[in-house]
Amino acid sequence: MDSAQFEVGQNADEAVKKHLAHCNKVAFNTSACNRPKAEEAVAKIYSNAGMRPPQYFVWFDSPFHGSVAAALLAKVTTSVHDRVVTRFKRQCSAEVWKLIESKGDDRQWWVTDGSAANGEKQWWTTIQNKLTPAIARSFGTIPQQTGHAILASFVGHVGPGIRQINLEQVWGQLAPPALLSKILADLRYALPEALTDPIEEFDDRPLTAALANSAMAQVAYAGHGNLDADLPFFAITGSAGYKVPDMIPYFHLANFGSWWWPFPDVCLMIERPTRLSVDSEGNLHNSIGSALKYRDDWEAFAWHGTFVPDRFLQFAIKKDVTEIFYEPNVEIRRMMLEMYGLEAFIKDSGARIVQKDKCGALYRQEFGDNHEDIVIVHVINSTPEPDGSYNHYFLRVPPETKTAREGVAWTFGMTADEYDPLKET
Repeated sequence: MDSAQFEVGQNADEAVKKHLAHCNKVAFNTSACNRPKAEEAVAKIYSNAGMRPPQYFVWFDSPFHGSVAAALLAKVTTSVHDRVVTRFKRQCSAEVWKLIESKGDDRQWWVTDGSAANGEKQWWTTIQNKLTPAIARSFGTIPQQTGHAILASFVGHVGPGIRQINLEQVWGQLAPPALLSKILADLRYALPEALTDPIEEFDDRPLTAALANSAMAQVAYAGHGNLDADLPFFAITGSAGYKVPDMIPYFHLANFGSWWWPFPDVCLMIERPTRLSVDSEGNLHNSIGSALKYRDDWEAFAWHGTFVPDRFLQFAIKKDVTEIFYEPNVEIRRMMLEMYGLEAFIKDSGARIVQKDKCGALYRQEFGDNHEDIVIVHVINSTPEPDGSYNHYFLRVPPETKTAREGVAWTFGMTADEYDPLKET
């Protein structure tokens, strides 16, 4: 994760833009990991943190399976993520800023708004403040989103509500017994009996909510290798001469590896995905296939950061109004409706006008089967455009809405009695 060449004091936006292009090449690398070099980098990270390097490395092909393996391993040992990642990076960050402060020059440079500023530290603070959101819009939130994808795989749920699901309230089998059997077999193959015997009880069992919760907790204790959002700032300062040698193994791991779970004497390592697709805001997104796919065929379909079933992508291509009626998931149906467009939906679905007043027309489409109706108010702007035309607005309102006036008032946060259209601009 090297940085493009630049001069300290140059335009901060340009410096960040060039650096981000280099970082993206590493973050979105979908080639297979160089396992020996990745393991070597992890061993050096342990050593730099004052720990004995792992004796055992166990590779998995996706963070979904890795998280379950980490949950099983956590039954017999404890994560050392805080020691080899969190605290160690904090020390390295303090060292970087100490080097910057020691520079202490008073050269003047120009910030983006045209005002002048002095000092090395202030320029680097500006770089950091610009780099952080830029990384977030690129690859910085992918690990967090992947965690949501893991949760979606456990519960078979999609839509934005996945973030609020409590696994303790999920009943039934979350995953087949074959999942745990395969993961345990991989652990047994690589690890001594002292580490695997205590977790033999999970063999041939379905994944329970308790174990799935433990796996989700372990997502927070993973390192992210090429998706490590902390590294770009260390990389850009290092290229300017503020090098912290102990950070070098992290860069090596970014170049050769991916996710990893550190434990005493054991490190779980994850292969890179074969597909990684995001939109312009860094949200997992692919309109024609899975946005995230790994070598064991674990995959996630996402539409601008919201996890969806693959049937949603078929709808996005065909845009068949009947699919909206057949969709059982209310959140996915809402997204389909937004994509289809309310005006087109009224025209193509056969929605009927149930009421009209001076505020507009109220349409209702019934769904039955205990699914809420779709209710839309059609409003025509009272003020003509310069060409003499009038803008039409179609607004979805709550299913219990009885009149167009009530619907329009609801969009302003008012009741029908409070709403006076002559006062609205």
